[in-house]
Amino acid sequence: MLLQTNSYIVPKDKRAEHARLVRRFRQILGRLGCGQFDVYEQVGANWGTGERTGRFVQIIRFRDRKHQMGVQAAERTDPAAQELIAEFCQLINFPYQQQQGLFAVGYYQSALPIAPGRRTETAGEYGDEEVIAETVPSPADVAAEQAGEAEQAGEAEQAGEAEQAGEAEQAGEAEPQAEESDAAEDMAPVEDGSDESADTASRRTEN
Repeated sequence: MLLQTNSYIVPKDKRAEHARLVRRFRQILGRLGCGQFDVYEQVGANWGTGERTGRFVQIIRFRDRKHQMGVQAAERTDPAAQELIAEFCQLINFPYQQQQGLFAVGYYQSALPIAPGRRTETAGEYGDEEVIAETVPSPADVAAEQAGEAEQAGEAEQAGEAEQAGEAEQAGEAEPQAEESDAAEDMAPVEDGSDESADTASRRTEN
């Protein structure tokens, strides 16, 4: 998952108009394919003081770099999006905030692999901020994972059958060799007194 953050200051007298623009941003981004757009206002430490600093942070979530580039390309060609961006820049006096370093853009990438239903932290490339993201697996992801497990099980089963077949083949080759060895022993000449008896009979006949 990729995150983009836009941080800026909103004057007190323009917060109501800012809230209206934020709602329009959410609608337009959803129409352009980005349904994860949130805006937060920075407060005091530990949320205890209730102090409102006037600094807001937009958090836009993308699946990957390709998704982010697709949404940006759609924004450039969408008249309503361009009109809203121009209105927003005028509201916060974007050139002045950019010049004074009040407007900041951050890009974040998941630091850990995102597993189904697992909470992961994403570290900021331009800061120390951490964002907790929780993902829920889609039916397509679950089906793909089950298909991968079934494929691995099939490969393991085939490997086991191949190994058993190889052992059986080796055993089959060893058995004929043993039979041939036994047959060779049976056909070998037996040294006994048969030759001596033949010589004795021949001598008697001559006499």
